[in-house]
Amino acid sequence: MKLRWRIASLPVLLPLLFSATVYGIARTAENHPDHPKIVLKSQRIDLPRGNLKFPGDAPGARAASTYCVMCHSRGMIDAQPPLSRDQWEAEIHKMRSTYGCPLSEGMDEELVDFLFQYNHKTGSVSSSR
Repeated sequence: MKLRWRIASLPVLLPLLFSATVYGIARTAENHPDHPKIVLKSQRIDLPRGNLKFPGDAPGARAASTYCVMCHSRGMIDAQPPLSRDQWEAEIHKMRSTYGCPLSEGMDEELVDFLFQYNHKTGSVSSSR
């Protein structure tokens, strides 16, 4: 009978014991004269904007400058290996269906053409090695 009571009380006693231990450690650290005080301050971090626009005024370039750089830097797009048109189409579909890119399906062909030409014209990090 005593063993059953001890086992049944474990779910209540262990969290209490843990809480008391953590509270005791925190109070000891707080009252220790050599313990540095922790002060949290808001920080402002300005990230570099980079080159957000793709060259040209074609519909595909405008779409890439509008939708791709919402989440990706140009450098990330520049670093892609040379992809085929089908692979770019699959990437665009993935960005829309999985990640919620607001690009309408009617713009896919122009964007695929642009990314394919841009990707093969600039050369990628992979192809330049």
